[in-house]
Formats: sequence, structure tokens, C-alpha cells
Amino acid sequence: MTMRSLLGAVALVGVTVFLTEVVRSQDGKPTSQPIGQEHRGMQQARPDAESEIDVWVRFAMPCKHHKLLDRMAGHWKTRSTYWKEPGDPPVQSAGSCERTWILDGRFLREEFDGGILGLPFRGSGLYGYDSFERKYTSVWIDTMSTAMMANMGVYDKVNDVVNFTGRYGDPWTGIKKNSRGVTRFVSAKEHVLELYTAGSDGREYKLLEIVYTRKPHAPAAKKPGSVSQAPGA
Repeated sequence: MTMRSLLGAVALVGVTVFLTEVVRSQDGKPTSQPIGQEHRGMQQARPDAESEIDVWVRFAMPCKHHKLLDRMAGHWKTRSTYWKEPGDPPVQSAGSCERTWILDGRFLREEFDGGILGLPFRGSGLYGYDSFERKYTSVWIDTMSTAMMANMGVYDKVNDVVNFTGRYGDPWTGIKKNSRGVTRFVSAKEHVLELYTAGSDGREYKLLEIVYTRKPHAPAAKKPGSVSQAPGA
């Protein structure tokens, strides 16, 4: 059984259960109104079971947008530059990074060792594309924080960059700050992450820059077949 047919079977069970559910009125008697009908409007025709399955599969499977993330897969050398405040001397370090596909091509997992960036700096991340939000997503954790940082971004095809935004807790001010970032695809062998936030004067400045250079002779990251076989979104 293929992944698509398996998901279709699961979806069919879910749709069948959904269509047979009823809501009870205040006197406890069942009605024929399916749960959620009030949100769609009584005059709106409900999609048939086949349409429901197609929608389910479209949101459950990797799509063409995941192929952009494949450019980030593999083994990389890294050069990190960090500025605590604008005008401060930068702290630099060399490290390494490995990104591999997980869950049949739905997410790209990163294991990052940034070396000594003031303190030993290691991190882990997940990258994906959310077909519901129609945005690229990431979740990041590292040794400089106990927080999980989430971002959402969009791809700018003209400039070949992903622009993303998020929020993080600033321990020096005790407040939540907005951040924005850019992932620039320089070539097949290099991409650059830039992270910006507001300084003590309220002006935006570059907090972090990481240059990723593909390691020579490193084994290519195995591409999951589901990415290339996935339907477009």
C-alpha cells in the first residue's frame, strides 16, 4: 500500500466518523446536523467523501514547496558572527551542521555545533512548509536559551531568499522582542542566515550571521521519495 493510499484510507475513516456524528439539543435529543455544520452555513453544499480525502492528502503530504528546503540538506561547515549590541566587537566561531530529512520528507532536522560563541553553542532545529498557513516554518532550541523559538516565513523567488519573523525573550531586558531573519541562497554550496532584532536604542541591527559552506566530499543527503512524488499545493 502506498503512502497516499494509506492516508486516503485513514482519511476515509475520519470522514465517515465525521459525517455520522450528531450534536444533541439542549433536551438531549439527537439532531441530524453534523458537528461543524453551523460554521459552514446551512446552504453550503458539503464536499463528498472523495473531495474530503483529496484535501486531507494535500495537507498531509510533502509538496513542491518542500523542495526548496532540500537545498539546505546535507553536511556543512559554518562560520558564525554574533553581536550583543550594535557597535560591539563581534564574536566569531567556526562549527559544523548536519541536516537530514525526517518523517518521510515532511521536516528537515538540523544538528548544529557552532563552536565557542562566547560560550559553547549547540542547537537543534526543524524546518518545514505548512500547507495550511502557506508559509515556511521553523522551530529552534539551543544552549543559550531554555525557550523554543518558532518562526514563519515566505519565499522571495526574485531575490532567492526566505524572509521570516518570530519573537524571543531577551534576558537582558526581561521583555519579548520581535525578530526577523533572512536565509539567502548564494549557491548550491553556500547559504547565509541573518538574524535581526532591536537594540537598546530601539533600532534594528544584525544580531547573528551564520555562513554555511557545503563540506567537500560529504555524502549527499538522501532525498525522500515522497518529496518528489508529492502533489503540488
